[in-house]
Amino acid sequence: MIAAILLAPLFALQSTGESAVAIKNDNPETWSVEYPRLIQPQVASYRRCLTVANRRIAGKADFESQHSGDLARCAALKAKAIAEANANLVGAKTTMAPEEVEQLFTNIGRIHVARGRDLDQQFTARLAGAAAASDAYEAGRPKGLVIELLDASVVKARTDASAAAAATAAAEKDKDKR
Repeated sequence: MIAAILLAPLFALQSTGESAVAIKNDNPETWSVEYPRLIQPQVASYRRCLTVANRRIAGKADFESQHSGDLARCAALKAKAIAEANANLVGAKTTMAPEEVEQLFTNIGRIHVARGRDLDQQFTARLAGAAAASDAYEAGRPKGLVIELLDASVVKARTDASAAAAATAAAEKDKDKR
């Protein structure tokens, strides 16, 4: 009985017949970073070198160039990490050719630069959105100073009209009570 209650929602969800949805990637360029756990310290050291840097936010889209500069800054560490990784893999159960190790570290660098490029695209899109919103506001905004000036007679007429309506509503309410 309890099993039937627990499994009923599962069967109901399976019977709805949802199909898998394929999402087309706008940028089909992909890089693989699969590696044996044995060389994780070298990979982590190189990634740390790439990511630990001061970023300048100067109001322009230059994160890709900053991330590209990290590749040059960490070139010596990359060479050292590749040599250490190849040394660690000699005689190990999991093998990885030296060319594959080189490609692994190259892919990590490409991913790092692609993240900078993505930040630039986000920054540019937000600037474009802000500019479009500003233009829309400026187009719909009244030109000049618009102030509604009401003299005392207009205010009194509105007050009297609302007072009369309130008095009528109160009279009807009293009438309903009787």
